[in-house]
Formats: sequence, C-alpha cells, structure tokens
Amino acid sequence: MRIEVSAVGAGDLVSFRCSAGAGAGVWKSEDPPVAGQEYEVEVDVDDEVSPQSGGVAGVRLDGTSVVLGGTWLVTEDGATYLEVAGSPVSVEVADGDTVLSGEVVEVVADRAAVHLFPCDA
Repeated sequence: MRIEVSAVGAGDLVSFRCSAGAGAGVWKSEDPPVAGQEYEVEVDVDDEVSPQSGGVAGVRLDGTSVVLGGTWLVTEDGATYLEVAGSPVSVEVADGDTVLSGEVVEVVADRAAVHLFPCDA
C-alpha cells in the first residue's frame, strides 16, 4: 500500500494518508519515518479481528482504532487477508468467526495492532 506519513508520534506510531483514506499504525523499521514522505508498505494487523459484513471499502480512524474495509479473502491453505484498495492486509480471524471469501467486510483494530513494514525505506 502506498502511504504518505502525515505525523510521527511517540512509540513509532505514525499517522498516514493513502488513496483509501487516513489511518495510523506502528512503524516497523530501523529507519525512522519522515512526515511528508511517501512509502510503499506492507500492512499487518497483529491482533485477532472479528470481521463485520458490509461497510465501506477504505481506511479510516475511529478514536484510537483503525477501521479497514475491503474484500475478505481466504487462501487454499486457510490464510486470511483483507484486500483494501487493491493492497493485501494480513489479518487473523478471531476464533468462532466465519466470513466467506469474497465478502465485503470491515475490521476494527487498535492503532498499536496495525503494523507498517516499509518496502522501500
């Protein structure tokens, strides 16, 4: 996912903008992020999530949480991810939750659980 870092806070927490909206997460690189700089990142949610059917595709902030909306996909080996604006976001579904592959869903995660791994930093 292509993002522009809009602010850098304590604990490697960054706010960002992308074509899908605005979000926040923890920067996972030895090289510090620079506000105003664009980066290509892989996004992982390091927490079990409970996808909710429906919603709006994109990224938005809701208090201290990040809401990610997109198409829920399940690979043949059972791995799950959310496709947000054409970019895969790695997620792990909470026990007992079942969502069909191809369904449009929203997941809510704490900002600290959203990890940003720069690919070109």
